[in-house]
Amino acid sequence: MKKIISALFVLIMIATIINAQDYKRYQYKSGEIHYKVSGMTNGTEDIYFTDYGMKEAKIDKTTMEMMGIKQSQNQKTVLDHNMTYVVDYDKKTVTKMETPMLSMFPKGTDLTKVGEEMMTNMGGKKVGTGTVLGKNCDIWEVQNLGSKIWIWNSIPMKTETNIMGMSVTQEATDVKVDVSVSDDHFEIPKNFKVQTMNQQGNPMNFMK
Repeated sequence: MKKIISALFVLIMIATIINAQDYKRYQYKSGEIHYKVSGMTNGTEDIYFTDYGMKEAKIDKTTMEMMGIKQSQNQKTVLDHNMTYVVDYDKKTVTKMETPMLSMFPKGTDLTKVGEEMMTNMGGKKVGTGTVLGKNCDIWEVQNLGSKIWIWNSIPMKTETNIMGMSVTQEATDVKVDVSVSDDHFEIPKNFKVQTMNQQGNPMNFMK
């Protein structure tokens, strides 16, 4: 199951830099996207963003069931330009780190080419077009990850991943762009313990 979650994360991160330039992760200055997650994992994912996606809150409320065991996830991931914060509401912790992938590229890098090259290097290819919520999408297939992803104007609209018979589908149920987004979505709880991670993913300190 971890392979499916990793595949979804990688695909969505890459998808949001396809058709983006100068650290604009989306073609729109602000927006909100709501997803339904189904399959081995069920629940919702809600995304709120401003500054062309360089400030983003991703809220996951899902339950995974495997071999009769259920595991829930209640997390919020806040990307604030060069820093990322992962809030775990069940454990009451915040993990702070440099934004993954962003530090790999100097400012001004043509992320359009980078995104497509990364997708291609992973064995991905554009296989056609389709519609989600009436929006025309490019469909990418990454056979190495058993995945397909539908992308509309730099926004991932649908992702299907099937690895070793385990499948997860994440599909947009509502998309709004160039709308007002409340700062409340980006707030980090002040009473949670904070763990700072270094660039290698190792914990550096844990504090109130």
